[in-house]
Amino acid sequence: MKLSAALVFSILLCLQSLSFAQAEQSIQIRNLTEGVWLHTSTYTYPNAVKFPSNGLIVQDGKELILIDTAWGELQTVELLKAIESQINLPVTTAIVTHAHGDRAAGIDVLESVGIKVTSHPLTQRITKEHGLPVPNNVFTNLATPRSTTRVGKLEVIFPGPAHAMDNLLVWLPDEKILFGGCAIRAISATSAGNTAHGDIESWIEVMEFLRNQYKSATTVIPGHGEVGGIELIDHTAHLAEASR
Repeated sequence: MKLSAALVFSILLCLQSLSFAQAEQSIQIRNLTEGVWLHTSTYTYPNAVKFPSNGLIVQDGKELILIDTAWGELQTVELLKAIESQINLPVTTAIVTHAHGDRAAGIDVLESVGIKVTSHPLTQRITKEHGLPVPNNVFTNLATPRSTTRVGKLEVIFPGPAHAMDNLLVWLPDEKILFGGCAIRAISATSAGNTAHGDIESWIEVMEFLRNQYKSATTVIPGHGEVGGIELIDHTAHLAEASR
């Protein structure tokens, strides 16, 4: 029996209530500047280590664009509830920046409530291969490295393979904010992290491209950890070079 989207979302809401009734709120929304918010979810590993993951919420007119899901279905449900209560504008569009669980695990939740989810063409294929939710839409014009496209007020960038073969970045030209996702490491990071699904040599070249193309950035957001400035690009390049 096929469940309706509304019923699926209702079930997820019930599960979310049961799972988080006694827990601290796992979603944080922080205002960065007018019309731009950072959303952070937390994944707890089996060894009880908690690891935060960053995404972005951007106001575009009377609607919101969501960059990346929260880390898991239930946390994505919680994220949508937090957006509704704290921002009170509808999320109509979402961009998934690559095919890992910290970016894509909540795709089905978003699509079940009518949010259009779009990714790099490879993300659609890789999520399917890895058993993750599959985005219904792709940026067909972002297949080539260094290509860009517009989504409302945003510029979506495919700089080339780096942390992942399909990693996208997002540039907010008016605010000078660069969302690097997992292609950018926080200043506290001491290694390049998970490189199993990426390309180290290309990653180093991507950092050079970003350094030249987006040198006016005043805020740079890594996939995990604290927000910084343009120094995060140099730091990421150093870590990538060290992992050769």
